[in-house]
Amino acid sequence: MELQFLGTGAGQPSKARNVSSLVLKLLDEINEVWMFDCGEGTQRQILETTIRPRKVKKIFITHMHGDHIFGLPGFLASRSFQSSEEQTDLEVYGPVGIKQYVMTSLRTSGTRLPYHVHFKEIDEHKLGLVMENDKFAVYADKLDHTIFCVGYRVVQKDLEGTLDAEALKAAGVPFGPLFGQIKNGQDVVLEHDKDHTSLPKNPKIIIHSYPHNLISSFRYPANQSK
Repeated sequence: MELQFLGTGAGQPSKARNVSSLVLKLLDEINEVWMFDCGEGTQRQILETTIRPRKVKKIFITHMHGDHIFGLPGFLASRSFQSSEEQTDLEVYGPVGIKQYVMTSLRTSGTRLPYHVHFKEIDEHKLGLVMENDKFAVYADKLDHTIFCVGYRVVQKDLEGTLDAEALKAAGVPFGPLFGQIKNGQDVVLEHDKDHTSLPKNPKIIIHSYPHNLISSFRYPANQSK
């Protein structure tokens, strides 16, 4: 996961900074790039990077001021020029009016796109969860600005933990179905013979989930003898 700023200027570009746009690269996670705002000249900024426009699958617009949207019709048009590559659909999230603005610009300029653009407009009654897949969720919340404006919060869902098989074996867990139960987050109680079995006093937690949640641990019965 990587953030790359394409422009951080406000209102108008400067010699050193273009107007607002940034991308969230999720190439390792889902092989996609997400764009947040698309000010004028964003497509020119992309030429200075390794970003491939067809990898941009979602665009999130915060508000309808020109320095955040004037580059959007041009970017969509340039994205369609990649005739040698597969054309993929794209989703645009933004305040009510973003669809009319984009479609009017494309229609007036006679621009035809070889892919579909799916618009999902947001107003004060459609805040909260706006996008979700099996790995990420995106939430929109209202921000304080001169016009209706939203901020987006991208949440990565918990990743599946990895199984430390050697630690399980060292703890006396027999290879087999118990391994799968532990990996699936289930608690496992080891069964023992009638004779007393000596067990570690401080068993280690051996399954972890990135970034901070424990997926599972195995525990021993309080009474270690039958």
